[in-house]
Amino acid sequence: MTKLHTLAFLGATLVSFAMASAQTTAAPKKPATNHTGSAPAKAEAGKPASAAANASKAALPTTEEVDASLKRSFGYDPAVTWQILDIRESTIPGLAELLVSMNKQQPVHLYLVPGTQTAIVGQLIPFGADPFAPARANLKGAFGPSRGGQNPLIDIVEFSDLQCPHCKVAQPVVEKLVADFPQLRFIFQQFPLPASLHPWALKAAEYADCAGQMSKDTFWKYVDAIFENQGGIALATADDKLKELATANGLDAQKISACAASAETDARIRKSQALGAALDVNETPTVFINGRRVPGIANIPYDNLKQLVQFEIDHAGK
Repeated sequence: MTKLHTLAFLGATLVSFAMASAQTTAAPKKPATNHTGSAPAKAEAGKPASAAANASKAALPTTEEVDASLKRSFGYDPAVTWQILDIRESTIPGLAELLVSMNKQQPVHLYLVPGTQTAIVGQLIPFGADPFAPARANLKGAFGPSRGGQNPLIDIVEFSDLQCPHCKVAQPVVEKLVADFPQLRFIFQQFPLPASLHPWALKAAEYADCAGQMSKDTFWKYVDAIFENQGGIALATADDKLKELATANGLDAQKISACAASAETDARIRKSQALGAALDVNETPTVFINGRRVPGIANIPYDNLKQLVQFEIDHAGK
């Protein structure tokens, strides 16, 4: 099931999202967990801020309630599976936001209106005179390996998962942009998806991070080698294969293995994931050009992509 098919499937079915949200608000089965730590709700008139925040959180559905609703909608087809990745308050006041992966595909967003049995399927987009300024501000914290111009006008930042086949396809596209536009810099951020989706992605991120610590030039060769050998890597053999690829690219296998297992490497990966989470990254690859999120970068005709990059260079910092 492709993401397009998933959206169509969800859109057709979730117009009457079978969730007893009135029951959720009145008597939730358990306190809802806000995995993202979003800002507290504003106080309603005549209510303390804490009471308003508690009321807002109480309106969030529980994982069990979302799962029961999905079972009622899709349970007739044993080929359809799902994973509930997050339940949180939306940035739109009054809406709960659900993040669901269907058949281990890229996640989709559902926006639930409390007090109804309706959900909206879609993606929020930046809007305004300088819509990408907040993302640019967050991306100043990007710290991954980089290549490109010494004094870049804009940055391309990619959050990537080394087990992700879409990331493999996107990599040469981004590399070509770097070659064609000396005015930009490309920053690579590790963003391994959960093990339930990509079992060896975290291990590969750790090895690649260490490759970048040992040699910035070799890092890019090592990443390319992992992408090229995705089909030959499994969780059980990932250490051996990743060390083999390290040796083939001139790295010390034992040193990179020890580095990959270190607390310092774990901290860097977590920091990169936290940066992505702050930007609402939940799929890979996620690419930002001058703060503009560009989905499906490998599916955009290259001439159109060049136009977009030039447009962002012309609007550098704004």
